[in-house]
Amino acid sequence: MQNLTVPALLILVICALGDQSQALAEDNTVNTETVNPNSASHYLRLGFQYGSVLQTNGFVEGENNTGEPIKKYQSLCLDFGWQTDGSKDWHHLYNFPSFGVGIYGADYPDTDELGHPTSIYGFFAWPVVRHQHWNLNFDLAFGLTDNWKPYDPVNNPNNIAIGMGRSVHIQSGLSAEYKVAKQWSLIGGLTYTHFSNGGTQRPNHGLNNFGPVVYLQHNLEDQGPVPLRRHIEGYDPQWELSFTGSGGIRNLNLDLQDLDLRRTYLNRHYFVGNFIATMGKHFSRMARFNFGLDLTYDQSVADLMQIEAYKNGENAETSEFDKFDLAAVAGYEHVVHNTRLQVQLGYIFLRTDVEGRLTRFYQRLGLKQFFFENWFGGLNVRFHELGSADNLEYNMGFVSRF
Repeated sequence: MQNLTVPALLILVICALGDQSQALAEDNTVNTETVNPNSASHYLRLGFQYGSVLQTNGFVEGENNTGEPIKKYQSLCLDFGWQTDGSKDWHHLYNFPSFGVGIYGADYPDTDELGHPTSIYGFFAWPVVRHQHWNLNFDLAFGLTDNWKPYDPVNNPNNIAIGMGRSVHIQSGLSAEYKVAKQWSLIGGLTYTHFSNGGTQRPNHGLNNFGPVVYLQHNLEDQGPVPLRRHIEGYDPQWELSFTGSGGIRNLNLDLQDLDLRRTYLNRHYFVGNFIATMGKHFSRMARFNFGLDLTYDQSVADLMQIEAYKNGENAETSEFDKFDLAAVAGYEHVVHNTRLQVQLGYIFLRTDVEGRLTRFYQRLGLKQFFFENWFGGLNVRFHELGSADNLEYNMGFVSRF
């Protein structure tokens, strides 16, 4: 997954918006009365986008069958959303946000080499500014995309952007919503969208889209007047001890010139697993930090040792211990009710060094969803150099609070 720097910087945007959101909440303390919240309402919205493909790799720059850069795209989406009503504290904390699920389809000029990508995602719309007739929203979506036509060394050798038929869909942006009638709204905004398989199958330079979007939204119920936002009292600065287990697949796509090595090792997939133990503490209702240890099992290390030994005319002696490394990690989590958006930094201080291994310093970006009070599941992208993906991590975990 290339160019993940932009999604990683979303954390900084969210932190800034969180500070502004809390400041707005404090401004509302002048009047402590609130109207009775309405029952939660629902809406449908249809969106259209026509934007630019960022020129981030050779394929979109013109190294394709047409010989022309892939500069434009268009997309359609259909969303079903829930509008929060103020019945819970976090509704007020985030200025009455909405959330939901959607389906998305994109069309590119070079469909023979890219396919017709279709996504299913969840989204979150956070009103930074809210008025009776209009809102300014920060939008975030995360999902999975299918129906790509991926790279193939024989049948599709130019497509270095997408290495497999499925990818992650990450989208963010700003939008302005204006109520044109009792149950109808027009929404216009700008979005950035990133597609990648997270290093599961290489080559994997990713696709990055940016452009304006317009929505027509129909509220299925009358939402009524906007409830007055109330001030949320202080938080409980409790500690959490968290244990997370994760697993994923990595593809190294090694540059091997020797024919025997190519036959044996080219495009091989490897399992990567992690066990992470962290301590964390809230420093606001919206945010918490954590730090701890990350034990990683990387199946590719043994093959990297074999390849290095073969090149040197030697025989490699490997053990299971060589496949483990230990890192120190520290991170930030942004909390939205039972969902957490996390960014984490790690440094490997204990491992077996061999040519071809990834750098010691790495990063994570992902989501956690708590299904029960202490249990969660999620999906992370692990990457290095603030932009090059290593692999996806599907995880489950448990927290103990004290």
